[in-house]
Amino acid sequence: MGRLSTRRWVSLAIVTIALMSTTGYAADGVVVCGTIRLGETTVTTLQNAPIITLFANGAAVTLLLDTGAQTTVLAPDAAQRIGARRPRVEFPREMQGIAGSLRTSEVELQSFTIGGMEMPWRRVRVAPLYVTGAFSVRLDGVLGADMLSSFDVDIDLPGRRLVFYQKQTCADAAPAWTAPYSRISARRSLDDHLCFAVQLEGRSIAAFIDTGAQFSVVSKRAAAALGITDPVLAHDPAMTVHGAAAEQLDGHVHRFSQLAIGTEIIRDREIGVTDLRLSDADLVVGVDFLQSRRVWMSYGSQKIFLSRRS
Repeated sequence: MGRLSTRRWVSLAIVTIALMSTTGYAADGVVVCGTIRLGETTVTTLQNAPIITLFANGAAVTLLLDTGAQTTVLAPDAAQRIGARRPRVEFPREMQGIAGSLRTSEVELQSFTIGGMEMPWRRVRVAPLYVTGAFSVRLDGVLGADMLSSFDVDIDLPGRRLVFYQKQTCADAAPAWTAPYSRISARRSLDDHLCFAVQLEGRSIAAFIDTGAQFSVVSKRAAAALGITDPVLAHDPAMTVHGAAAEQLDGHVHRFSQLAIGTEIIRDREIGVTDLRLSDADLVVGVDFLQSRRVWMSYGSQKIFLSRRS
């Protein structure tokens, strides 16, 4: 069998739409219900990767929209180009990838906006990500959950847009949609993933939505519990998964008979099987699933809303 290279990132410059100049954030302890729209930007999807443009220190930066990334990260050359400065007090950290970690430094921005809306944090991580140099057009980094989790986010890949709303924190949180949708209860993990239960071949496993993953992937551990062991996988097409820290995982593409997410049942679904090393989930739901659906991620109420397939 040939080997399928499943890269997580691609790059393309896009145009940002300004809606509002002032951002409203819910104060800690204040219960917020209802949808208050804050800003919007265009999303371009290329080879199953969503790309957006922000402005850092007044300069355009092209980032991967990555709900699976715990932190927002700029490439070292991008940080230098926009004049980002090291803070007086810095907290070095490691960025966790799919199969390893990457040490990062920290910079402070004078401004960080998207669609005319100020992002809540001006400190971002800096690290030499695999994503930035993997394709012909160079990316400047990734926009991760540390920024996204300050909002309710409406990710509409079929409509090519990303809309930010004030974060809802009430039990009755709902999206600003008129079309039917599924409501999925989730929990916010220590890695800032909204994790939820799915049914794969009738067995419940933990999953999260990762817009930085071009292809959905399940861990070998979870697959083995379903009877999909190495001898079975040996008959499937080979694949390679690349992570943020340039780590590389070999695996296989297996066809599962049934995957249930919310009220939706997907049959005969191809999912990658590899040695994922995640602490909070065994299934990464990638853009292959989201490219024909709209998803609303409510970090404050810890709920996910999923539209019917278009």
